[in-house]
Amino acid sequence: MTKQLNAALCLSISLAFAVSGCKPKAPVDPVQAPVASAAASVPQAAATPAAAAAPAAAPAAASSAAAVDLDKIAVLAKPVPPFPFVDYPPSVDKKTYSTKESDFDQVHVIVGDKLHAVEGRVRKISFALDNAKISQFQAQRDYTQAALNMGGIKVNTAKPHDTAFLAANGDDQTELDKKLGYEFHTYSYEVYFLPTATGRKWIVVMVSDTDVDIISVEEKQTASSLKVVTAAVMKSELDSNGHVALYINFDTDKAAIRPDGKPAVDEIAALMKKEAALRLSVEGHTDNVGNKARNVTLSRERAQAVVQALVSDGIDSARLSAAGHGAEKPLTDNSSDEARAKNRRVELVKIARG
Repeated sequence: MTKQLNAALCLSISLAFAVSGCKPKAPVDPVQAPVASAAASVPQAAATPAAAAAPAAAPAAASSAAAVDLDKIAVLAKPVPPFPFVDYPPSVDKKTYSTKESDFDQVHVIVGDKLHAVEGRVRKISFALDNAKISQFQAQRDYTQAALNMGGIKVNTAKPHDTAFLAANGDDQTELDKKLGYEFHTYSYEVYFLPTATGRKWIVVMVSDTDVDIISVEEKQTASSLKVVTAAVMKSELDSNGHVALYINFDTDKAAIRPDGKPAVDEIAALMKKEAALRLSVEGHTDNVGNKARNVTLSRERAQAVVQALVSDGIDSARLSAAGHGAEKPLTDNSSDEARAKNRRVELVKIARG
């Protein structure tokens, strides 16, 4: 590590936690960087010791309106620190660390006033302010400033316990808190969005008068663990039951078929090319998370995306139709992540010749 980088690291630590006596020594584990590691991406000339005493600037909101369009937020030009972007304060005793992480998982955040599902690499850290020897104000300020220094945009206009937000998302406070990883109503709640050239990233800051929870997410796709249903199996199910459920991968909250979902579409096309008289209704289904009307629209758009992909594969559009049922026809209850995953599907329904 160069002397310049050492100096920058020491400066960034002092800016976030006002830690004195920093020596130019490389950390043992570069991932276990203090929260202020975010400031390392800010030009050194822009950082001054006075910033340590000043409160963080008011978080920048993506929009003052309830609706936030993530696709319209510009990609960040400057680099973002490696995942998990921020970490424990250096004063926290490692024996008190509480870290939960996964290489691939789904979490939910609030974007605007809507519940938004995010998939990818996830890490949640939790610690007590007493263990960190910092105040609620300092924790809120330092993590907020770290997200802003990276170029993060605050995208939530609602908070987990807002009456309108609860009503729009099933009014089940316990279930929503679980999805959001929101431990208690006294926590603050701020969602920062970082669109980068290598993918979307997120930092969720939650601070109470006793504890701090920080969620870091790096969006990514992963191959489905489900085996592709072959054309032969589809035919057998259609002949015996009149329908078959498929699990085609889409981008979260979008109707774009992922590359690893294309093999399933190819199998449908192969079946329809072999069975020239076969006509199908492609029907989308979701779980019960989120707005009911949005789920119906999303399920229909996904069914239409499959139809369009089949037409592109050479199938006559007259042999196909699309429909979306949202969460109205679940295969099982929505009481667990596994059950909800089973309900998120595309079904092929055999259309009888009239």
